[in-house]
Amino acid sequence: MNQSNNLSAKYMASQVCFFGAFAAMMGYASVFLLSKGFNNSTIGILLSLISVISVFLQPTIATFADQHKEIEIRKIITSILVIAIIGSALLIVAPANQVLIFALVTITFTLVTSISPLMNTLAFVFEKYGIKINYGLARGLGSVSYAIVALVLGYVVEWFNADILPIFYVIFTALLFIIVNGFVVPKDAQAVEEETKEETEQSSLSLLQFSLKYKKFVAFLLGFVCVYFAHTIINNYFIQIITPIGGTESDMGTAVFLAAMLELPTMAFYNKMSHKINGGTLIKISMILFIVKHFITYIATSMTLIYVAQVCQMGAYALFVPASVAYVNDKIAKQDIVKGQSFLTTANTLAGIFANLVGGVLLDAVGVSQVLLIGVILTVIGALVVILTTEKMTTSNA
Repeated sequence: MNQSNNLSAKYMASQVCFFGAFAAMMGYASVFLLSKGFNNSTIGILLSLISVISVFLQPTIATFADQHKEIEIRKIITSILVIAIIGSALLIVAPANQVLIFALVTITFTLVTSISPLMNTLAFVFEKYGIKINYGLARGLGSVSYAIVALVLGYVVEWFNADILPIFYVIFTALLFIIVNGFVVPKDAQAVEEETKEETEQSSLSLLQFSLKYKKFVAFLLGFVCVYFAHTIINNYFIQIITPIGGTESDMGTAVFLAAMLELPTMAFYNKMSHKINGGTLIKISMILFIVKHFITYIATSMTLIYVAQVCQMGAYALFVPASVAYVNDKIAKQDIVKGQSFLTTANTLAGIFANLVGGVLLDAVGVSQVLLIGVILTVIGALVVILTTEKMTTSNA
């Protein structure tokens, strides 16, 4: 196996484990916490707290990584994972004390969530050695991992109980630690080009300075926050959306599984697509598909239309994810890339916070149809902002 294939395989495995951990933690957070006696209000506060802390922690970690180039990204990730593994292990043996469980869940889940931008950046660290990682395929396998783990854990929890979940936290984070720790430059690898001064100088930009330096990119992210707000509301309140049109929990599971599985082909073939169609254009196409997906969900009167909307995922979210990661790598200066990836992840997190806090209130206040209409309007506005601020990419792949 050559260097590129070997590292690609390791990166794919890391994405599988990362999203496996994410599915076990965030996907089943309510199930685990309900089993520990938490009420829905407290669960909502805890999940929002994780998102809020992540918004600040992600760029902080990114700034540290940018300012300490001598420390490998993989070492930062593995250091964070050690704490997450300990926190997960403590949840297995923790007494039935809600304060302790609240603290352990918050710390562990936040740390795992916060390494997302570093995981994205990890895909590009070997480019200067001429080694390309197929980020799209790896991220697609991550989506498949999330879908399968979420499906399997549903049966596992039903067969046993929710107390078994922390064991899976430990398994996935430990496997991720092992894989990332082995993600090293091959001994015989040689840089294909010398680093420029820009690539080697340490980034000293604060978050405000970064925002002022990359105004167009920040506007791009704000546009996507509007789009992702509607996307998150649909995902988080899916059962409330499909129940009025006759949908059930099993229908919801089928729809979520369908969307997650359909992400794989788009992400897997993103590199080939980006050689034929500029990455900036692919981002614009994804915005149009987001509008179509959210509009079909709004007008849906049956699960058939909901399934049609879910199919649009392969041209919306599944296309935007690898294209946006590559866009950051293309448009942000080398010394600021980790911070740029962090901003991208933070935009998703911010949208999630607003959707979690506002979505439930809006559903109770105005109903499903009106919430979906608001989502369509925000999607159109946000998509237009993204389309207008997206520039042509100079590189042809991720």
